[in-house]
Amino acid sequence: MGKQLPSKKPSAIFPCAKKGKTRLLLKTNLTKKPVGQSSQTKLWQKVPYVRDGCVLRMDRMKWKRNLKDLLNADEDRMVKILTEDGFLPDWSKMKCPFCNKSAVSTLQKRDGLPPRYRCRNRNCHKFILPHHLHPVFTSAKGSEGHSLAVQGCALLLRLAGVPLSSIHILLDMNHKAIERIEKGLAFTRKAYVEAHQRSMTFGNPKGKKWTEVEADEAVFDKMLVPAEDSPVRGSKIKWEQWLGMVVRGKPSSLVLLRLPCVSTRKRAPGPGAIKKVHWTKIANTWLKGRNIILHTDSARSYKAKVAGVLHDAVVHQKKRVWKGGKWIWKPPTFVRLAKHRLPDGRKLTLKAGTQVVDRAWRFIKDRLKINQNVKCNSTLLQAKIRSAQFEYWQRGKDAWASTGELFTWYMSNITEKF
Repeated sequence: MGKQLPSKKPSAIFPCAKKGKTRLLLKTNLTKKPVGQSSQTKLWQKVPYVRDGCVLRMDRMKWKRNLKDLLNADEDRMVKILTEDGFLPDWSKMKCPFCNKSAVSTLQKRDGLPPRYRCRNRNCHKFILPHHLHPVFTSAKGSEGHSLAVQGCALLLRLAGVPLSSIHILLDMNHKAIERIEKGLAFTRKAYVEAHQRSMTFGNPKGKKWTEVEADEAVFDKMLVPAEDSPVRGSKIKWEQWLGMVVRGKPSSLVLLRLPCVSTRKRAPGPGAIKKVHWTKIANTWLKGRNIILHTDSARSYKAKVAGVLHDAVVHQKKRVWKGGKWIWKPPTFVRLAKHRLPDGRKLTLKAGTQVVDRAWRFIKDRLKINQNVKCNSTLLQAKIRSAQFEYWQRGKDAWASTGELFTWYMSNITEKF
């Protein structure tokens, strides 16, 4: 005998069934198209979610270097590769980092030692390794000391998303050396992202084109505060909360802002949405007067009026409402059609939602591992978040070439040309 359907109506069944005839009946009622909305369905299919964007084909990606290029390279060949790709500076064009007075010779090799530069000043004459002052590559001794080829392979595997524990097995490399590479890369990316994010802007205040921007908050960790250190009685939990804004179809436009730590009671489910006083300040800095169509969730803070910004929202939480003499569950809305009238009289039909920024949060959280060092209110957690933001900026690009540009920027700030 088959499974009997419950006597209750599908709208009154809670929780929703995940399989079986009940699930089939529920899906039929939820996805059934009303007779009078055929035109609405055509409009839905006609309006794209991302109007201006590009398709990423990861299966066709090719990087400038691969493991075959690095594994069998000797020290001379490795220095040449890393210098060509921008990972190492050409010290022959720089001032000596020790005396800061004289020029540096070209790359030399003596007595079977690794290649190195030398200061031309007769009072200095110090030797300079190609990776001197580098944030990732080092020349240590003992179990943590590895050749440039091994360190380059470890960095390449890390850029490809291989876990640190797997790199340790594949290259027979000391785990502390791998962790040092990871930490140095994270802090270098943090410095790069924070320097470039200050000059980023959204939209164009002079043109007629309106830019679609999504905004949302995310929580990464929480911290228990001792009762004697708590500023408010009963507030014992602090939260690591960030705000993200991104232009649809443009991953390189992702902006992350760290919000002030919010204190809550011990069993609170979260810090809540961003406060209006914080959002108003951020919106006036980044969005005011720049012809922005803002897509957010239904938090009240986003309803603040900002000049040059049109706003729409979706409700991400299901609600239990009284309808037709009974209680029914109103499902959440993740994407809906929204119509806007621009100041010049034009009309725009768009899809409201926060799908792009939600995927960005998922992308960042997949690259975070919370532990005793990476935790709430720690510098290392902020560096990891910024590092993931840099990776999101470079989606669909050659990660090896992008990292070369990163190290070129970093070394140009600490070296001086002669």
